Amino acid sequence: MTKVGIIANPAAGKDVRRVVAYTTFTSNIEKTNQLKGIILGIDSTGVTEILIMPDYDELGRRALSAIGAHIKAKVSISDMPTTYSGEDSTLAAELMGKTGVACLVTLGGDGTNRDVAKGRRDIPIVPVSSGTNNVFPAMVEPASAGIAAGLIARKLVDSKDVIKIHKRLVIIKNDVAVDMALIDAVVLDRRFIGSKAIWNLAEVKQVVGTRAEPHYLGMTRIGANLHPIGPDDDHGIYVKLGRGKLRVRASVLPGLFSDVRVEEWKVLELSEEIEVTHKPSVIALDGERGVIVQTTDRVKIRLQRDGPPVVDIEKTLKEAVKKGYFTN
Repeated sequence: MTKVGIIANPAAGKDVRRVVAYTTFTSNIEKTNQLKGIILGIDSTGVTEILIMPDYDELGRRALSAIGAHIKAKVSISDMPTTYSGEDSTLAAELMGKTGVACLVTLGGDGTNRDVAKGRRDIPIVPVSSGTNNVFPAMVEPASAGIAAGLIARKLVDSKDVIKIHKRLVIIKNDVAVDMALIDAVVLDRRFIGSKAIWNLAEVKQVVGTRAEPHYLGMTRIGANLHPIGPDDDHGIYVKLGRGKLRVRASVLPGLFSDVRVEEWKVLELSEEIEVTHKPSVIALDGERGVIVQTTDRVKIRLQRDGPPVVDIEKTLKEAVKKGYFTN
């Protein structure tokens, strides 16, 4: 029996950045349509069982009500307690792993994938973006993502050729690892969390990133315009904003361009740590405020290559073509 899990976040793509920047909300109708394609793609590969995380808007049930008659695999909504927060994605990944799920398809943003990785970091992830301001998940045709997940779960392609272990940032507070990020950890001049999404550059003091790519939005765009770093590079980047003479023009939100002053920046090696020097503060993880730092706290951010295994959808489909999977 081969199982694939689907974790879809109905709240992704709806934060305040859609109000303060020039972009759109992602409706749950569109997410339901994406889910239909993902499910049908998985089913086409001969996977025997598909598990879907429950959510407050019942995305999975809506999708199944439209396409259920066309599916050969056993499809069910996981029986689990829900809090209608990011904790659901973490718990779903953990429970699905225990049932023997061989691949996870995530539908959401950077934060959704971070929550999933907090639950399990040993199951291959096929990340599908449901928003406009994401780095970790890809904008991809949903059925293609489902096919890739099914191919991986059934071991119809060689995983070592199409799966890469992602980097992550570990937040170490008073000698204890308390949280993590997949893309960036941003130190903000704040004393409380408040609204989770970040958009005000005036608050940003330090940025640590696993990636820094000029074609993506977000806080790592600042570092990307200094020294691009991709997901496969065994490096990260650190930028300290301040009163430096160096100015960097970057678009950290859709359609909004800012000149920021950089006091210091450098390329990070794996296992290297950055000390949080601005205190008190709040650390935003993958775009969402999450860790409070008091004046007396000792906090470091460490770059590591032990994040979740990520499936390259394009490579997976090409490998399947080479093996003749789509022909007689």
